[in-house]
Amino acid sequence: MAGASMQADQGRLHVRVAALCFLVLFLEGYDITSMSYAIPSLIDAWHVKPPQFTIALTAGSFGLLFGALSAGLLGDRLGRKPVLIGCTAVFGLFSLLTAFSTGLVSLAVLRFGTGLGLGGGIPIAIALATDYAPLRSPRRLVIMMSAGVSVGNTMGGFIASQIVRSTGWQAIFVVGGLLPLLVIPLLILFMPESHALRAVGSAARRTTPIDLFRNGLAFRTSILWMVNLFNLVGNYFILFWLPAILHAKGLSPSAAILATTMYALGSIICALITAPIVDRFGVERIIAGILCMGALCVLLVGSFELPFPLLCLVIGGAGIGIGGCQHGINSVSGALYPPETRATGAGWALGFGRIGQIGGPLIGGTLLGLGWASRDIFLAASVPAACVAIGMGMLGWLRYRHDARGAVVALGE
Repeated sequence: MAGASMQADQGRLHVRVAALCFLVLFLEGYDITSMSYAIPSLIDAWHVKPPQFTIALTAGSFGLLFGALSAGLLGDRLGRKPVLIGCTAVFGLFSLLTAFSTGLVSLAVLRFGTGLGLGGGIPIAIALATDYAPLRSPRRLVIMMSAGVSVGNTMGGFIASQIVRSTGWQAIFVVGGLLPLLVIPLLILFMPESHALRAVGSAARRTTPIDLFRNGLAFRTSILWMVNLFNLVGNYFILFWLPAILHAKGLSPSAAILATTMYALGSIICALITAPIVDRFGVERIIAGILCMGALCVLLVGSFELPFPLLCLVIGGAGIGIGGCQHGINSVSGALYPPETRATGAGWALGFGRIGQIGGPLIGGTLLGLGWASRDIFLAASVPAACVAIGMGMLGWLRYRHDARGAVVALGE
Protein backbone atom coordinates (compact mmCIF):
# COMPACT_ATOMS: atom_id res chain seq x y z
CA MET A 1 0.00 0.00 0.00
CA ALA A 2 2.79 2.36 0.95
CA GLY A 3 4.64 1.41 -2.25
CA ALA A 4 1.60 2.20 -4.38
CA SER A 5 1.18 5.56 -2.64
CA MET A 6 4.85 6.41 -3.22
CA GLN A 7 4.55 5.41 -6.88
CA ALA A 8 1.51 7.66 -7.27
CA ASP A 9 3.38 10.57 -5.66
CA GLN A 10 6.29 10.03 -8.05
CA GLY A 11 3.88 9.96 -10.96
CA ARG A 12 2.30 13.25 -9.94
CA LEU A 13 5.75 14.77 -9.44
CA HIS A 14 7.07 13.91 -12.88
CA VAL A 15 3.84 15.21 -14.45
CA ARG A 16 4.19 18.48 -12.48
CA VAL A 17 7.83 18.90 -13.53
CA ALA A 18 7.01 18.15 -17.17
CA ALA A 19 4.05 20.55 -17.13
CA LEU A 20 6.09 23.43 -15.70
CA CYS A 21 8.94 22.79 -18.13
CA PHE A 22 6.41 22.60 -20.97
CA LEU A 23 5.00 25.98 -19.91
CA VAL A 24 8.44 27.61 -19.92
CA LEU A 25 9.28 26.12 -23.32
CA PHE A 26 5.89 27.20 -24.66
CA LEU A 27 6.79 30.81 -23.81
CA GLU A 28 10.28 30.30 -25.22
CA GLY A 29 8.80 29.00 -28.48
CA TYR A 30 6.73 32.15 -28.80
CA ASP A 31 9.70 34.43 -28.11
CA ILE A 32 12.16 32.56 -30.33
CA THR A 33 10.03 33.09 -33.42
CA SER A 34 8.51 36.45 -32.45
CA MET A 35 11.21 38.22 -34.45
CA SER A 36 10.33 36.40 -37.68
CA TYR A 37 6.63 37.09 -37.08
CA ALA A 38 7.37 40.80 -36.64
CA ILE A 39 9.61 41.19 -39.72
CA PRO A 40 6.84 41.59 -42.36
CA SER A 41 5.28 44.44 -40.35
CA LEU A 42 8.66 46.00 -39.56
CA ILE A 43 9.51 46.00 -43.26
CA ASP A 44 6.46 48.15 -43.91
CA ALA A 45 6.85 50.32 -40.77
CA TRP A 46 10.59 51.05 -41.05
CA HIS A 47 10.81 50.91 -44.88
CA VAL A 48 13.78 48.55 -44.92
CA LYS A 49 14.52 45.44 -47.00
CA PRO A 50 14.33 41.89 -45.58
CA PRO A 51 18.11 41.18 -45.72
CA GLN A 52 18.71 44.13 -43.36
CA PHE A 53 17.12 42.15 -40.53
CA THR A 54 19.87 39.54 -40.77
CA ILE A 55 21.86 41.29 -38.03
CA ALA A 56 18.95 41.16 -35.58
CA LEU A 57 18.24 37.50 -36.33
CA THR A 58 21.92 36.66 -36.01
CA ALA A 59 22.27 38.57 -32.74
CA GLY A 60 19.40 36.59 -31.24
CA SER A 61 21.05 33.37 -32.34
CA PHE A 62 24.36 34.37 -30.74
CA GLY A 63 22.46 34.99 -27.52
CA LEU A 64 20.94 31.51 -27.76
CA LEU A 65 24.42 30.05 -28.29
CA PHE A 66 26.03 31.69 -25.25
CA GLY A 67 22.94 31.08 -23.14
CA ALA A 68 22.96 27.34 -23.86
CA LEU A 69 26.69 26.95 -23.16
CA SER A 70 26.70 28.88 -19.89
CA ALA A 71 23.36 27.74 -18.45
CA GLY A 72 24.18 24.06 -19.00
CA LEU A 73 27.29 24.31 -16.85
CA LEU A 74 25.53 26.41 -14.23
CA GLY A 75 22.61 24.00 -14.11
CA ASP A 76 24.90 21.10 -13.17
CA ARG A 77 26.84 23.15 -10.63
CA LEU A 78 24.26 25.42 -9.00
CA GLY A 79 21.08 23.43 -9.52
CA ARG A 80 18.48 23.28 -12.27
CA LYS A 81 15.71 25.28 -10.56
CA PRO A 82 17.48 28.62 -9.88
CA VAL A 83 19.06 28.65 -13.33
CA LEU A 84 15.72 27.98 -15.02
CA ILE A 85 14.08 30.82 -13.06
CA GLY A 86 16.92 33.16 -13.97
CA CYS A 87 16.72 32.30 -17.67
CA THR A 88 12.96 32.89 -17.68
CA ALA A 89 13.40 36.31 -16.07
CA VAL A 90 16.08 37.31 -18.59
CA PHE A 91 14.18 36.44 -21.75
CA GLY A 92 10.96 37.93 -20.40
CA LEU A 93 12.57 41.27 -19.54
CA PHE A 94 14.49 41.66 -22.79
CA SER A 95 11.51 40.63 -24.90
CA LEU A 96 9.43 43.33 -23.21
CA LEU A 97 12.13 45.91 -23.89
CA THR A 98 12.22 44.89 -27.57
CA ALA A 99 8.82 46.54 -28.00
CA PHE A 100 10.59 49.90 -27.52
CA SER A 101 13.16 49.36 -30.30
CA THR A 102 13.66 52.35 -32.54
CA GLY A 103 15.97 50.91 -35.18
CA LEU A 104 17.95 47.92 -36.35
CA VAL A 105 20.84 48.43 -33.90
CA SER A 106 18.72 48.57 -30.75
CA LEU A 107 16.64 45.68 -32.08
CA ALA A 108 19.78 43.55 -32.48
CA VAL A 109 21.07 44.36 -28.97
CA LEU A 110 17.77 43.49 -27.33
CA ARG A 111 17.39 40.28 -29.31
CA PHE A 112 20.84 39.21 -28.13
CA GLY A 113 19.74 39.71 -24.51
CA THR A 114 16.51 37.80 -25.15
CA GLY A 115 18.50 34.98 -26.69
CA LEU A 116 20.67 34.58 -23.59
CA GLY A 117 17.64 33.60 -21.54
CA LEU A 118 16.03 31.55 -24.28
CA GLY A 119 19.17 29.55 -24.97
CA GLY A 120 19.64 28.65 -21.33
CA GLY A 121 16.09 27.59 -20.55
CA ILE A 122 15.83 24.73 -23.06
CA PRO A 123 18.77 22.53 -21.89
CA ILE A 124 17.80 23.02 -18.22
CA ALA A 125 14.24 21.92 -18.98
CA ILE A 126 15.55 18.90 -20.90
CA ALA A 127 17.77 17.91 -17.96
CA LEU A 128 14.97 18.35 -15.41
CA ALA A 129 12.46 16.36 -17.45
CA THR A 130 15.00 13.57 -17.99
CA ASP A 131 15.82 13.50 -14.26
CA TYR A 132 12.16 12.89 -13.41
CA ALA A 133 11.17 10.76 -16.43
CA PRO A 134 9.81 7.24 -15.81
CA LEU A 135 12.46 4.56 -16.39
CA ARG A 136 10.21 2.65 -18.77
CA SER A 137 9.66 5.56 -21.18
CA PRO A 138 12.29 8.27 -20.64
CA ARG A 139 12.33 9.64 -24.16
CA ARG A 140 8.54 9.92 -24.48
CA LEU A 141 8.28 12.44 -21.63
CA VAL A 142 11.15 14.57 -22.94
CA ILE A 143 9.70 14.63 -26.46
CA MET A 144 6.28 15.73 -25.20
CA MET A 145 7.84 18.37 -22.95
CA SER A 146 10.09 19.64 -25.75
CA ALA A 147 7.01 20.07 -27.92
CA GLY A 148 6.26 23.13 -25.78
CA VAL A 149 8.61 25.07 -28.05
CA SER A 150 6.60 24.10 -31.13
CA VAL A 151 3.29 24.82 -29.40
CA GLY A 152 4.65 28.26 -28.54
CA ASN A 153 5.73 28.77 -32.16
CA THR A 154 2.28 27.80 -33.37
CA MET A 155 0.18 29.73 -30.86
CA GLY A 156 2.56 32.65 -31.25
CA GLY A 157 1.86 32.70 -34.95
CA PHE A 158 -1.90 32.74 -34.43
CA ILE A 159 -1.59 35.44 -31.74
CA ALA A 160 0.83 37.54 -33.79
CA SER A 161 -1.27 37.32 -36.95
CA GLN A 162 -4.20 38.80 -35.02
CA ILE A 163 -2.60 41.45 -32.83
CA VAL A 164 -0.27 42.75 -35.53
CA ARG A 165 -3.29 43.93 -37.53
CA SER A 166 -4.95 45.80 -34.66
CA THR A 167 -2.13 47.04 -32.39
CA GLY A 168 1.08 46.86 -34.41
CA TRP A 169 4.32 44.88 -34.17
CA GLN A 170 5.14 46.15 -30.65
CA ALA A 171 2.36 44.05 -29.12
CA ILE A 172 4.12 40.86 -30.28
CA PHE A 173 7.01 41.57 -27.91
CA VAL A 174 4.88 42.95 -25.07
CA VAL A 175 2.99 39.66 -24.89
CA GLY A 176 6.26 37.73 -25.18
CA GLY A 177 7.75 39.67 -22.27
CA LEU A 178 4.92 39.87 -19.77
CA LEU A 179 3.89 36.21 -19.77
CA PRO A 180 7.31 34.77 -18.73
CA LEU A 181 7.55 37.28 -15.87
CA LEU A 182 4.12 36.18 -14.63
CA VAL A 183 5.19 32.51 -14.69
CA ILE A 184 8.21 32.99 -12.40
CA PRO A 185 6.16 32.77 -9.15
CA LEU A 186 4.82 29.38 -10.27
CA LEU A 187 8.37 28.11 -10.78
CA ILE A 188 9.44 29.38 -7.36
CA LEU A 189 6.50 27.70 -5.60
CA PHE A 190 6.03 24.45 -7.47
CA MET A 191 9.22 23.48 -9.35
CA PRO A 192 11.35 20.98 -7.36
CA GLU A 193 15.10 20.73 -7.60
CA SER A 194 16.50 17.68 -9.38
CA HIS A 195 16.55 14.69 -7.03
CA ALA A 196 19.11 12.99 -9.30
CA LEU A 197 21.44 15.98 -8.99
CA ARG A 198 21.06 16.09 -5.20
CA ALA A 199 21.94 12.41 -5.00
CA VAL A 200 25.23 13.02 -6.83
CA GLY A 201 26.44 15.46 -4.17
CA SER A 202 28.24 18.76 -4.55
CA ALA A 203 31.71 17.18 -4.63
CA ALA A 204 30.98 15.48 -7.96
CA ARG A 205 29.29 18.53 -9.51
CA ARG A 206 32.35 20.11 -11.03
CA THR A 207 31.41 19.42 -14.60
CA THR A 208 33.47 20.70 -17.50
CA PRO A 209 32.83 20.18 -21.23
CA ILE A 210 35.77 17.74 -21.27
CA ASP A 211 33.63 15.31 -19.26
CA LEU A 212 31.36 14.93 -22.29
CA PHE A 213 34.20 13.17 -24.12
CA ARG A 214 35.19 10.75 -21.36
CA ASN A 215 34.04 7.23 -20.51
CA GLY A 216 33.42 6.22 -24.10
CA LEU A 217 31.22 9.22 -24.93
CA ALA A 218 33.56 11.06 -27.31
CA PHE A 219 32.28 9.67 -30.62
CA ARG A 220 28.60 9.87 -29.65
CA THR A 221 29.03 13.42 -28.33
CA SER A 222 30.68 14.49 -31.60
CA ILE A 223 27.88 13.02 -33.72
CA LEU A 224 25.21 14.52 -31.45
CA TRP A 225 26.77 17.95 -31.84
CA MET A 226 26.86 17.62 -35.63
CA VAL A 227 23.22 16.45 -35.70
CA ASN A 228 22.16 19.52 -33.72
CA LEU A 229 24.26 21.74 -35.98
CA PHE A 230 22.74 20.57 -39.26
CA ASN A 231 19.20 20.33 -37.92
CA LEU A 232 19.17 23.88 -36.59
CA VAL A 233 20.74 25.18 -39.80
CA GLY A 234 17.83 23.82 -41.79
CA ASN A 235 15.19 24.51 -39.15
CA TYR A 236 15.93 28.19 -38.61
CA PHE A 237 16.79 28.78 -42.24
CA ILE A 238 13.13 27.93 -42.90
CA LEU A 239 11.52 29.27 -39.74
CA PHE A 240 13.14 32.72 -39.74
CA TRP A 241 12.95 33.55 -43.44
CA LEU A 242 9.80 31.78 -44.59
CA PRO A 243 7.46 34.71 -43.66
CA ALA A 244 9.61 37.18 -45.58
CA ILE A 245 9.95 34.88 -48.61
CA LEU A 246 6.20 34.24 -48.72
CA HIS A 247 5.53 37.98 -48.30
CA ALA A 248 7.85 38.67 -51.25
CA LYS A 249 5.88 36.13 -53.31
CA GLY A 250 2.70 38.18 -52.78
CA LEU A 251 1.18 37.02 -49.49
CA SER A 252 0.06 39.67 -46.99
CA PRO A 253 2.02 39.89 -43.69
CA SER A 254 -0.75 38.16 -41.74
CA ALA A 255 -1.10 35.40 -44.37
CA ALA A 256 2.67 34.85 -44.43
CA ILE A 257 2.68 34.51 -40.62
CA LEU A 258 -0.27 32.12 -40.73
CA ALA A 259 1.37 29.90 -43.37
CA THR A 260 4.62 29.77 -41.42
CA THR A 261 2.67 28.82 -38.32
CA MET A 262 1.81 25.54 -40.08
CA TYR A 263 5.49 24.63 -39.89
CA ALA A 264 5.40 24.86 -36.10
CA LEU A 265 2.07 23.01 -36.05
CA GLY A 266 3.77 20.19 -37.93
CA SER A 267 6.36 20.01 -35.17
CA ILE A 268 3.60 19.44 -32.63
CA ILE A 269 2.04 16.71 -34.74
CA CYS A 270 5.46 15.07 -34.99
CA ALA A 271 5.74 14.92 -31.20
CA LEU A 272 2.27 13.40 -30.88
CA ILE A 273 3.08 10.77 -33.50
CA THR A 274 6.57 9.83 -32.36
CA ALA A 275 6.36 10.06 -28.55
CA PRO A 276 4.29 6.86 -28.08
CA ILE A 277 6.62 4.73 -30.23
CA VAL A 278 10.19 5.99 -29.83
CA ASP A 279 11.01 3.96 -26.72
CA ARG A 280 9.81 0.81 -28.49
CA PHE A 281 11.31 1.23 -31.95
CA GLY A 282 14.25 3.55 -31.27
CA VAL A 283 14.16 7.33 -31.50
CA GLU A 284 17.07 7.47 -33.96
CA ARG A 285 15.34 5.18 -36.48
CA ILE A 286 12.04 7.07 -36.26
CA ILE A 287 13.63 10.50 -36.69
CA ALA A 288 15.77 9.43 -39.65
CA GLY A 289 12.63 8.20 -41.45
CA ILE A 290 10.48 11.31 -41.06
CA LEU A 291 13.32 13.59 -42.20
CA CYS A 292 12.95 12.24 -45.73
CA MET A 293 9.32 13.35 -45.85
CA GLY A 294 10.22 16.77 -44.48
CA ALA A 295 12.88 17.37 -47.13
CA LEU A 296 10.41 16.43 -49.88
CA CYS A 297 7.82 18.92 -48.56
CA VAL A 298 10.41 21.71 -48.52
CA LEU A 299 11.19 21.00 -52.18
CA LEU A 300 7.47 21.13 -53.05
CA VAL A 301 7.06 24.56 -51.41
CA GLY A 302 9.91 25.98 -53.48
CA SER A 303 9.12 24.25 -56.78
CA PHE A 304 5.39 24.94 -57.22
CA GLU A 305 2.96 27.84 -56.88
CA LEU A 306 0.55 26.10 -54.55
CA PRO A 307 -2.94 27.33 -53.57
CA PHE A 308 -2.90 28.78 -50.06
CA PRO A 309 -4.65 25.84 -48.31
CA LEU A 310 -2.35 23.31 -50.00
CA LEU A 311 0.67 25.51 -49.26
CA CYS A 312 -0.20 25.45 -45.57
CA LEU A 313 -0.60 21.66 -45.68
CA VAL A 314 2.79 21.10 -47.32
CA ILE A 315 4.52 23.53 -44.95
CA GLY A 316 2.98 21.54 -42.11
CA GLY A 317 4.52 18.38 -43.59
CA ALA A 318 7.92 20.08 -43.62
CA GLY A 319 7.41 20.94 -39.97
CA ILE A 320 6.66 17.31 -39.13
CA GLY A 321 9.83 16.10 -40.82
CA ILE A 322 12.37 18.83 -40.08
CA GLY A 323 11.03 20.97 -37.25
CA GLY A 324 9.64 18.06 -35.25
CA CYS A 325 12.76 15.93 -35.28
CA GLN A 326 14.46 18.32 -32.83
CA HIS A 327 12.24 16.93 -30.06
CA GLY A 328 13.70 13.48 -30.63
CA ILE A 329 17.22 14.88 -30.74
CA ASN A 330 16.60 16.61 -27.41
CA SER A 331 15.54 13.31 -25.86
CA VAL A 332 18.81 11.73 -27.02
CA SER A 333 20.76 14.62 -25.45
CA GLY A 334 19.05 14.09 -22.11
CA ALA A 335 19.42 10.30 -22.00
CA LEU A 336 23.01 10.10 -23.22
CA TYR A 337 24.68 11.59 -20.11
CA PRO A 338 24.61 10.84 -16.36
CA PRO A 339 22.86 13.32 -13.99
CA GLU A 340 26.02 15.21 -13.00
CA THR A 341 26.73 16.15 -16.63
CA ARG A 342 23.21 16.05 -18.08
CA ALA A 343 22.51 19.80 -18.28
CA THR A 344 26.02 20.44 -19.61
CA GLY A 345 25.58 17.71 -22.22
CA ALA A 346 22.20 19.03 -23.37
CA GLY A 347 23.43 22.64 -23.23
CA TRP A 348 26.60 22.10 -25.23
CA ALA A 349 24.83 19.92 -27.80
CA LEU A 350 22.27 22.68 -28.30
CA GLY A 351 25.00 25.31 -28.06
CA PHE A 352 26.90 23.70 -30.92
CA GLY A 353 23.61 23.50 -32.76
CA ARG A 354 23.13 27.23 -32.24
CA ILE A 355 26.11 27.75 -34.52
CA GLY A 356 23.87 26.25 -37.16
CA GLN A 357 21.05 28.52 -36.04
CA ILE A 358 23.35 31.48 -36.58
CA GLY A 359 24.33 30.11 -39.96
CA GLY A 360 20.74 29.49 -41.06
CA PRO A 361 19.59 33.14 -40.99
CA LEU A 362 22.94 34.27 -42.42
CA ILE A 363 22.67 31.83 -45.31
CA GLY A 364 19.05 32.80 -45.93
CA GLY A 365 19.83 36.53 -45.83
CA THR A 366 22.79 36.06 -48.16
CA LEU A 367 20.79 34.06 -50.69
CA LEU A 368 17.97 36.63 -50.62
CA GLY A 369 20.51 39.41 -51.09
CA LEU A 370 21.98 37.59 -54.09
CA GLY A 371 18.54 37.36 -55.63
CA TRP A 372 18.17 33.58 -55.53
CA ALA A 373 14.82 32.22 -56.65
CA SER A 374 12.64 30.66 -53.98
CA ARG A 375 13.00 27.24 -55.64
CA ASP A 376 16.78 27.31 -55.23
CA ILE A 377 16.54 28.62 -51.65
CA PHE A 378 14.27 25.76 -50.61
CA LEU A 379 16.47 23.25 -52.41
CA ALA A 380 19.39 24.46 -50.29
CA ALA A 381 17.22 24.23 -47.15
CA SER A 382 16.55 20.52 -47.76
CA VAL A 383 20.24 19.52 -47.75
CA PRO A 384 20.80 19.66 -43.95
CA ALA A 385 17.94 17.20 -43.43
CA ALA A 386 19.90 14.49 -45.25
CA CYS A 387 22.91 15.13 -43.01
CA VAL A 388 20.76 14.85 -39.87
CA ALA A 389 19.24 11.56 -41.08
CA ILE A 390 22.71 10.07 -41.54
CA GLY A 391 23.81 11.29 -38.10
CA MET A 392 20.74 9.87 -36.36
CA GLY A 393 21.33 6.55 -38.08
CA MET A 394 24.88 6.50 -36.73
CA LEU A 395 23.70 7.34 -33.21
CA GLY A 396 21.18 4.51 -33.38
CA TRP A 397 23.89 2.07 -34.47
CA LEU A 398 26.21 3.18 -31.67
CA ARG A 399 23.45 2.83 -29.08
CA TYR A 400 22.63 -0.65 -30.37
CA ARG A 401 26.28 -1.67 -30.03
CA HIS A 402 26.47 -0.16 -26.54
CA ASP A 403 23.29 -1.92 -25.37
CA ALA A 404 24.42 -5.23 -26.89
CA ARG A 405 27.82 -4.97 -25.18
CA GLY A 406 26.09 -4.24 -21.85
CA ALA A 407 23.85 -7.29 -22.28
CA VAL A 408 26.87 -9.51 -22.95
CA VAL A 409 28.61 -8.20 -19.82
CA ALA A 410 25.48 -8.82 -17.74
CA LEU A 411 25.22 -12.40 -19.00
CA GLY A 412 28.90 -12.98 -18.18
CA GLU A 413 28.32 -11.90 -14.60
